[in-house]
Amino acid sequence: MGNMQSNLQHCKFEVPEIIFGRGLLNQIGSCARRLGGHKVLLVSDQGLFNAGWVDRALKFIVEAGLEVVLYDNITSNPKDLEVEAGALEFVRHGADVIVGLGGGSAMDAAKGIAILVSNGGRIRDYVGPDKIIRPLPPLVLCPTTCGTGSDVSQFAIINDTEQRCKLTIMSRCVAPDISLTDPDTLETLPDEFVCTTATDALSHALEAFFSVASTSLTDVHAIKALRLVSQSMVEAVKERRPQDLENLARASLHAGMAFSNSLLGIVHALAHPIGGLYDANHGSINAVLLPEVIKYDIPVVTEKLPELAWGLGRRTDGDADAASDIVQEIVAAMLDAAGAPRSLRSIGVRHEDLPELANKALNDVCIVTSPRQADAQDLLAILKRAY
Repeated sequence: MGNMQSNLQHCKFEVPEIIFGRGLLNQIGSCARRLGGHKVLLVSDQGLFNAGWVDRALKFIVEAGLEVVLYDNITSNPKDLEVEAGALEFVRHGADVIVGLGGGSAMDAAKGIAILVSNGGRIRDYVGPDKIIRPLPPLVLCPTTCGTGSDVSQFAIINDTEQRCKLTIMSRCVAPDISLTDPDTLETLPDEFVCTTATDALSHALEAFFSVASTSLTDVHAIKALRLVSQSMVEAVKERRPQDLENLARASLHAGMAFSNSLLGIVHALAHPIGGLYDANHGSINAVLLPEVIKYDIPVVTEKLPELAWGLGRRTDGDADAASDIVQEIVAAMLDAAGAPRSLRSIGVRHEDLPELANKALNDVCIVTSPRQADAQDLLAILKRAY
């Protein structure tokens, strides 16, 4: 398998139960009931409420014979205070199962609530790998965007409002019991978020594929995600055909399974402090950083580039130099055609903050599995090129 991949004999691949299909949001109540639930805390946000999906979910939960309490005080980049307030709601109402409905914010908040109701303390107490001691309550996650992968991942990302940074929690415990995806929910997702969440799936797949912890198992899902994104991202934004939206939902699922098991790299190590400091859209940050990080990583991933180019729809017959050019051209063209942001300046990042952001990224767990290691000066150079 080469130097870039872990030995398959020593790999581990974790996934929850996965349910995928149009119209299957109607299974949300039965999923919670199968996990032994009697009273559901439904975690969502105002956007999903306004789009009508929360009312449908509430109806399906009640029809399954369960009681339900709605907690929808979740904002973009979920905050520690929102998670802690949600944990209090879970306890106050005597809930016994958590359902997260929404994008990465609602699903990560649901994970954070589950951590606190079983383990106590503050959410910042669980930063890093394997800090969770007690089992979590049953958890069902239902994604309504096309990129986060939170519904199958072993990560939860929460904003620390005091330190203005993102807290990365990594544990097998935070992967849900059930991932339930209904691609129909993407029909109400604004074009901007189709673009930025699909870009998140693209960056998940690419970084998972390049990761030093990648294996043949993770590569299969990463390449499948890349093929689906390359086929449908631009068309989904411009034409919103149901099949293209479904392809992006599938891409998010495959990319999530890949990165949950292989971890990520410099794009996410840098994106987390940027998102924490500016409360900026995660997919927009990834769109800006991804081309520069690919360029930085390419010298140490040459053996994987022909397969990556194939995943993006182009054959190079094993020519790594040709594949290098093709990969960079295809990614840049996709981002441009979909209308993704292309500079840190355009999303509100201040140039004087770049050194601080580079230093913070050195402490992010995602830096560990980057195929090419970097110091603060390397990271600063990437940020300056992306500015």
